[in-house]
Amino acid sequence: MGKPLRKLVLLLVSFLLTACGRAEIGLVQYAQDQCRAVSIVDEKTGWRLRGVEDMALDAATGRIFLSAYDRRAVEAAARRGKPALPNGGVYDIAVDALFAADEKPLVAASLLAPSDLAGGLRPHGLDYDASAQELVFINRTYVRNSGKWRMQPTLQRLGANGEVFVGASERASCAANDVLVTNENVLTSFDHGACNWRRTFEDVFGLKRSGIEKDGDALFSNAGFANGLARGPDGALYLAATRERALLVFNEKDDALIEQRRINVPGAPDNLTIALDGAVIAALHPSLIRLAKNRKLGIGRAPSRIVSIGKGDQTRILFDDPKGELFSAATVAVETAQGLVIGSVTDRGVLVCQSQDVQ
Repeated sequence: MGKPLRKLVLLLVSFLLTACGRAEIGLVQYAQDQCRAVSIVDEKTGWRLRGVEDMALDAATGRIFLSAYDRRAVEAAARRGKPALPNGGVYDIAVDALFAADEKPLVAASLLAPSDLAGGLRPHGLDYDASAQELVFINRTYVRNSGKWRMQPTLQRLGANGEVFVGASERASCAANDVLVTNENVLTSFDHGACNWRRTFEDVFGLKRSGIEKDGDALFSNAGFANGLARGPDGALYLAATRERALLVFNEKDDALIEQRRINVPGAPDNLTIALDGAVIAALHPSLIRLAKNRKLGIGRAPSRIVSIGKGDQTRILFDDPKGELFSAATVAVETAQGLVIGSVTDRGVLVCQSQDVQ
């Protein structure tokens, strides 16, 4: 058994240990017949977007920023030592255009070209600073040493309209996952404590070595696969602990994070966003084993679930696709005045769910 396959088997075993079946979840706000898939095509390359893993809403201008790249295709090309790897893009699309879309694909232009960045353009976690009108995202660049590709995440900034490139790329943790930007600082989550063979042991034995860092220094490192980050209107910091099936809630004091409470959720949380009413919107993976098969091997489809966590940590189910038939492996959702926009790590385009209030 080859080394990559051994790692995958161990990873699948660990996912199986933490996976569970679909629990009773109650009423769902957006029924599947209110939702439809929207295809998006890159204006310059003709690439049909796959892997819109994260999003950020610019409520002032009515647009959504998307980070997209096909992770499975990139990883396969890197393993095979291909001379060039696929790229992705950072896109902005009007909310109105998404909800008005029909069967014809939407055409969008990336705010950056892959040639603008050393190591290519493969955006992962993304956030928008409305006060500075600046996007910050984790770019999974790849460098080639001795004929082998190695992923090297960087922290990238750019103007929200793409007309101004802001600064140079900054090094990020080798396990950088998501980013949160405010006037005060930029925080990133890291999903493993190690990036070599030791990360497999973290997965298999459920070790809590991941967390949140600032400027390369860990502020918290006791989460089970730290993932999405968000800040609520009251200043509370939310971290998705994927393997713990929970959100961890912190207060910040003197460059320290003080854990206040945890919110258990009906699935493994991925990216987080904040709704217009201040609720936390979380994309959940009801089955990590099916996610692993879909994400790593391209086998089957993975269930998707979106929840809203409001006052008193009350959780409402916004969308549920227990078989992933309509939209597989959702990793992010943004709730707008018109309804819900959902992205996925593996599926094509986005899913839009029309609010009954505006139909």
